[in-house]
Amino acid sequence: MKHIFILIMTGVAVLCGSCKKMLEEKPYSILSTVNFYKTSADAELALTGVYDVLNTPSIQGLGNQALWGRGMHYMTNLGVDDLTQDVRFTIGVPELVPFYNHTYTGENLLIWYSYFSFYAGINRANFIIEKVPDINMNAVRKAQIIAEAQFFRGMFYMYLGWMWGGVPLVIGTTPDISSPRAPLEKILQQAEADLKAAYEVLPPRNSSPGRVNKYTAAGFLAKVYLYEASCKQNNVGQSLNFPLNSFDWVNQSEAYNQALKYAKDVYDNSGYKMIKPYANLFLSATEAAAREENMMIVQAGAGGNQEYILFSQLSGPRGDYRKNAGTNGFLRPVRESYSKFNANDGRISSYSGYLSTTTNFVTINNNNYYVADAVLSNLSNLCTNKWREDDPNARAARGVVVWGGEADFAILRFADVVLMYAEARFQTGDEAGARTLLREVRLRACNDDVNKVNTITTAYFKASFMDELMDERLRELAAEGWRRFDLIRTGRIASVINSLSTSVMFTGQEPVSIKQNFQPYKIWYPIPSRDLATNTNLIPNPEYR
Repeated sequence: MKHIFILIMTGVAVLCGSCKKMLEEKPYSILSTVNFYKTSADAELALTGVYDVLNTPSIQGLGNQALWGRGMHYMTNLGVDDLTQDVRFTIGVPELVPFYNHTYTGENLLIWYSYFSFYAGINRANFIIEKVPDINMNAVRKAQIIAEAQFFRGMFYMYLGWMWGGVPLVIGTTPDISSPRAPLEKILQQAEADLKAAYEVLPPRNSSPGRVNKYTAAGFLAKVYLYEASCKQNNVGQSLNFPLNSFDWVNQSEAYNQALKYAKDVYDNSGYKMIKPYANLFLSATEAAAREENMMIVQAGAGGNQEYILFSQLSGPRGDYRKNAGTNGFLRPVRESYSKFNANDGRISSYSGYLSTTTNFVTINNNNYYVADAVLSNLSNLCTNKWREDDPNARAARGVVVWGGEADFAILRFADVVLMYAEARFQTGDEAGARTLLREVRLRACNDDVNKVNTITTAYFKASFMDELMDERLRELAAEGWRRFDLIRTGRIASVINSLSTSVMFTGQEPVSIKQNFQPYKIWYPIPSRDLATNTNLIPNPEYR
C-alpha cells in the first residue's frame, strides 16, 4: 500500500479527463488540494476525475488501460468457459498472458496496475466525500455529487473484495500507509453502505447522460448481496482456511432477501428495458437506444483526452483494425461457450468467424460495419462478435485513433438485473416466477418469436434451475466480465474448468494448461508484490509466495 499511497496521496488530487460526452470539462493532470474544492466547478471537475478512472489510459503514468479500457476484460473473462487467448499474439504483451491459464503471480504488472487504479479511484472519491460538503453551491447538486462519489467508492471496494478478498480499508484523505488488510466482511460492508447512500440520494436518471443513478446503485446492491449469499451457500474459499477472506459472517437468507428487494425495485420501477435486437447493444451507431438497457457504461470515443477503449486488443472478430475494424485476435471464445447456443437463439450472432472483407459491409444509422465470416464447422475461426467498430476511415474522420473503440461498454445491463432477479426469486422459494423471468430474456433473444422461444426453452431446460440459470447468464453476458465471478460465487469454477475440452480449435490455443494450472486458491488474485514488500503489515493471499 505504501507504493500506492505515495503515488496518490502526496498532496495532490489527480483529475484526468477520459470519458466521452459526459466529460466535457477540460482535463487537468495535477491540482493542489489547498486551492481546490472551493467552487461548484471544482466539485464537478473532481467528480469527472472519478469517472475518468474507468477507462483512463494511465494514472500518473501508471496503468496502461488497467481497468475497463483493457485490463478488466482479461482479469474477469479468462481462464474459464468464456474466453481464452491466442498466445501467438499476446506473447508480445507479457502482462496479459497469465490470465487465461492461471499462471499469474504478484509480480504481474496488470494485477498491480488494476489494484492501484481502484485505490486511485477510491482516493478521488474520498476527497469529494470529505471536501465537497464545505463548498457553497446548490444543495441538491452537492448531495448528488457526494452520492456519485460514494457509489464509486462502494463499487471499487466491491471489485477489490471480489478479486483480492480483504484489502486495506481507506475512507479518508489521510490514510495510514502501513494499514493491514481489513477482513472481506468489512470491505463488502463498506461497499454496501456506500451503494445504499447513493441509492437513497441519486435520482432515477442522472442529468448527465451515461452517468450513474439510483437504479445503477440498486443493481450493484443486488450483485453484492447475491455474491455474499451464494458464496456462503456454496462454502466458497472454506477449504483454504484463510479467515481474512471468510464468508462465515454472511446471513445467507437475509442476503438473498436483500438481493430480491433491490433487483425487484429495478425491475418494477427503473424504466429500463431490454432493447431489440440484441446486437444493437454493442454498436456506437445504436448507443442511444442501448442506453435504455445499459444501466452503467464506460463511455469512449472522440471529444476528449485519449478517451478510448483499446478495442484492437479485446474480444471481437480477428481482422485488421486499420482496414476493416477487426481486432488483433488476442481474446477468443472457447468451444463450451459457443456450444451452449441453439441455432434458434438470436444471441448466437454474438459469435462469428474472422473479419476478412474490406468491401462487404452493412450500414446501420449511416455507419458502415464490415461483415464477419461465418463460423467454420471445426470452429477454427471462432471469434466473439459483440462489440464492433465501424469503418476505420470514417472513425478517423471523426477524430478516433485507429486502435481505439468508441462503442459504449456496459458494466451493468437491465437484462443482467432480470437474471439476478430470477436467481433471487428462486433462492427465496419462487421457482415458477424465476422461470418466467428467464422466458422474458429469451423472448428478446429471439426478437419476440414465440415459436423460437419455445424451441430454445425446451433445448435449454435443466431440472436444476441454478444449472439452467448459470448457462443462461453465460449466453446473455458472454465476454462481459461476469462469468468468472459467477462460477466462483456458486462454487462451480473447479468443476467447469475440469470439464473443459482439451481439443485445440486454433493454433495458439493451449487448453491443457488451463486445467493443469488452476488451483482452488486462485479464486483470489495475489496481493501485488510491490505492496507486500513496502508494507510489512500486509499478508499475502493463501499459497501465493
